[in-house]
Amino acid sequence: MLLHGFTGLFTPSIKTVMEQKSNKNIVTEFYRNVVRLRKSEMIADYVHENYIQHSPMGKDGREGLFEMVEFLKKLPPVEETTPSPIVNLIAEDDYVVAHLDIHFMGKHIRVIELFRVQHGLAAEHWDVTEEPTGKNEPVINIKGLINEVGLRDNEYIIDLYSKIDDVIIHHLIAVHAELKQAGKSTALFDIFKMKDRQITEHHYVKQVVPEKMMHNNGMF
Repeated sequence: MLLHGFTGLFTPSIKTVMEQKSNKNIVTEFYRNVVRLRKSEMIADYVHENYIQHSPMGKDGREGLFEMVEFLKKLPPVEETTPSPIVNLIAEDDYVVAHLDIHFMGKHIRVIELFRVQHGLAAEHWDVTEEPTGKNEPVINIKGLINEVGLRDNEYIIDLYSKIDDVIIHHLIAVHAELKQAGKSTALFDIFKMKDRQITEHHYVKQVVPEKMMHNNGMF
């Protein structure tokens, strides 16, 4: 296993906690105003002009988001009573992770995405999406796992991934990793919640990296 410049602290400082709230608000308002309410004119309020896109389905920059919102405008509006798709929202330093459960155009889609926020604007974005089928299996099976070796939570998670061949961890606020097997590259996002040395929740998505994307940035 390789670790590729991952970021992540499990005990943020008071200053970081204050920054978290600001960055969470930026992402939450972006989802509501730009994605849900489809106000494409507000994209510049939340997104850097040199926005770096890693999602395989989006273009670089604000223009890619503008095209997405213009497409959404052609669909029926979201009912005001529709619950928010945000299941978990985690912020640490300049990064915000959003875990979404979406019902869209007749499909059920699970998404975990990562934003890098710079000077109050989203500057970079990664995501992994997956349609749950009942056969989706995580790379890490948490059944029966307990941290018995006294490692800190983040060290314990790294140790779990170290037992898997051909894995590169790119970020660790949520585990954003790349799995290479049988000549294919798969993008992973895993969110672990831990209490008293045990993993109490595990949310995950996997997506085979497509050969062609709408940009040249890759998924990592």
